[in-house]
Amino acid sequence: MSSENRTTLLSYEKQALMDLLTDDCLVVLGEGITYQNILLSYLESYSNPGTLLLVVECLEELEEWLLERLTLSESAVVPPKKVTSEIHVEKRTDHYLQGGVQFISKRILVIDLLCKRIPTELITGIVFFNAHYVRDISIESFIARLYRTDNKTGFIKAFSTNPIQLNKANQAETCMRHLFLPRIHLWPRFHANISECIDKHKCEVVELHIPLTDVMKNLQMCIIDLLHFCMKEVKKHIPSLDSDFFVVENAVAKDYFRSLKKVLNPIWSHLGPNTKQLVQDIKIISQLNNQLLQCSAVRFYEVVHKLKPTGASKSSNVCLWMFTEAFGRLLSLSKQRVEQKEAEKIELSPKWEAIQEILAEIKAESKNGAPKNTLFCVSSYATAKQIVKFIKYGEVSTLAEELLSTQRPQKDLQTDIPASEETEESHTAFGLEESHNISFLIEKKYTMIHEYLTSLNPTYVILHDPDLFMVRSLEMFRCRRPGKPLRIYFLVYENSIEEQRYLTQLSEEKKAFEQLIMMKGNMTVHTDQDGREGTNAMLERGQQGLKFKDLESQDSRENKVKSFPKVVVDMRDFRSSLPSILHKSGMDLVPKTIEIGDYILTPDICIERKSIVDLIGSLASGRLFQQCQAMCNTYKHPMLLIEFDEANGFSLQNYSGVTDAVVTSSLQTQLTLITLHFPKLRMIWSQSEYTTASIFHELKKGKEDPDVGAIETVSKESSIISSEFNHSVVNTLLQLPGVTSKNYFLLARKFANLLEISQASQETLSGVLQNKEEGRALFEFFNQVESKSKSDDKSVGAKNKYAKFRKFRKK
Repeated sequence: MSSENRTTLLSYEKQALMDLLTDDCLVVLGEGITYQNILLSYLESYSNPGTLLLVVECLEELEEWLLERLTLSESAVVPPKKVTSEIHVEKRTDHYLQGGVQFISKRILVIDLLCKRIPTELITGIVFFNAHYVRDISIESFIARLYRTDNKTGFIKAFSTNPIQLNKANQAETCMRHLFLPRIHLWPRFHANISECIDKHKCEVVELHIPLTDVMKNLQMCIIDLLHFCMKEVKKHIPSLDSDFFVVENAVAKDYFRSLKKVLNPIWSHLGPNTKQLVQDIKIISQLNNQLLQCSAVRFYEVVHKLKPTGASKSSNVCLWMFTEAFGRLLSLSKQRVEQKEAEKIELSPKWEAIQEILAEIKAESKNGAPKNTLFCVSSYATAKQIVKFIKYGEVSTLAEELLSTQRPQKDLQTDIPASEETEESHTAFGLEESHNISFLIEKKYTMIHEYLTSLNPTYVILHDPDLFMVRSLEMFRCRRPGKPLRIYFLVYENSIEEQRYLTQLSEEKKAFEQLIMMKGNMTVHTDQDGREGTNAMLERGQQGLKFKDLESQDSRENKVKSFPKVVVDMRDFRSSLPSILHKSGMDLVPKTIEIGDYILTPDICIERKSIVDLIGSLASGRLFQQCQAMCNTYKHPMLLIEFDEANGFSLQNYSGVTDAVVTSSLQTQLTLITLHFPKLRMIWSQSEYTTASIFHELKKGKEDPDVGAIETVSKESSIISSEFNHSVVNTLLQLPGVTSKNYFLLARKFANLLEISQASQETLSGVLQNKEEGRALFEFFNQVESKSKSDDKSVGAKNKYAKFRKFRKK
């Protein structure tokens, strides 16, 4: 990267870079506060062959940007690299030894650390992202534990842009403890360095507090009344829940419905259909408010009209709020705005009128000079399309077209934009004439939004829907363009839920940072917090680290030599947290690609692990039947482990839906059929991953470790056999004496069907099975002789009995 193209760091970025270079730390930034240039400068200092810096699970957009910039950077001696599964495992070590900055996924890194493909002692440092998601069982903490066990000199850094999540349930301290971070650096919007930087390069902000029309005010009150009704009904059905959670003021938050579902998940299976419907209705009603403020009067009426209950819904008595007075007023008021049936008399959106005035002002200022770029920031693609039509054709033509669309058949009244268009680029001119110089940016939390803004280079920005992330991003964008004008038109409905939501965002983030600052001042950091001394409790392994009671006494644990049992784990299962718990509880993990099962505990015990969602999907597709059959054919003790999630309630059938009828498609019936068809299969139910680890320890007691070589052979054979043989015929073959899961494929490859086996001599069968006793047992089964007089008849009868059997091999 040439010196003129290099980005100059702002004052707060320079200080943040110094903090990174000094400490192992967690860096927490406010929403919209950019850190990409800090990270770029930091990575440049380690882009040389003498260092190895691993950037773990970087966001895709940020990763692409960093790879491009580091490749062009003059400071980077070694170009950056990306470690993917396409790099063969035998070449992976050489790839790491090349040094420099290397981007890698969590799954690949943890497997390479366990398999010793990466020289852990040569790793200079590791950088993590989204630290607010780190828990004791997360893959990040597993990686940090493996790294710090073998490397006491390297550093660890972590980034987070979600202070609200970090402030919940001491998440910040949990993250620091499990990533071995002794320091935390906080960068809120009100930080002295950031405030000074923004105040020095202030944007010209024009705040337009637009009053709602009288009808819109009444509609908003109807929506609030409906929310209050649904929350009251939910609280009536679930009196044990906190009353403060069911407050209308809290429902304006963007993540309210997600938080509500999280609270209800542990008891979700206990709720009746009416209560579940009410919870879904809260989401629908909350979306109605967004439609009221963002859509035209015609579109809003169309949305409300679709919710109108039909005769069938009245009899079902499910959506009770649809029969309230508030919903009746909502229907009549929304119809009142469009009942004139003439576009000129339909109520115009107040923000459209404001947009007209703003564009007229911009056009007047641009008369004396070159046209300047204008950027609309909107919350959805549909809103952008609607504004485009309004700008191109005016309000009368736009509303007239929408009126015509309401007269189409119901199947055509979908959304304005096909689903495929949602994936298009989010900043575009939408077909406007070039003279307009207008672009649109959908308000999504892009990691590289400053790059989008730089490419668009707007002079005027119209914030159609207030959003904290966009406001902060524009402030940062202005700081990087000193001397260049930037005017922001901030449109917000006065005394509306939209305004309340924005103010709530501000207050929640400020409160979160204030509490994090207090935590930082009162936090006790142990001398071994960074794990360099080797005395950190997070580095200890054994069952005392689990959440369940110890399976062994304290004395036996202290006197036992630390020789951990081995478990072979399918590489695909490293996306879950169970391998981390098993390793922490005192098991050595051997990552392998396993065709049969997910976990091999002993030479005889194979376990197929299923979550509830995976279990239902596998039963529906028939895949579980094949997996159980393969385990039963190969292992002496096959097991199906069904694992719940502690945070989510579950039952095989809702309490309200229990009947005496047997339904073939139900989960209970299908599990019963699996049990009957595979009598050798054992089914294990586990309430959490910690319970699963405890079960594994019990199953491993006094048992030898699995043979990795034999597992690899079985996996290769099973992958060939599964595609080569008919499972139903092979299942019959396995019932014969002398035939085992270890030798059945020898017979299936030598003979076409059971008839040929019945005609073979004892010497031939013994040679094929490579065992005289097994060959003799199989031969005698087909050639039993009770007496000389009946010998021939019985032999012929046995042979004819199997003459019509299907062939072993698939066509």
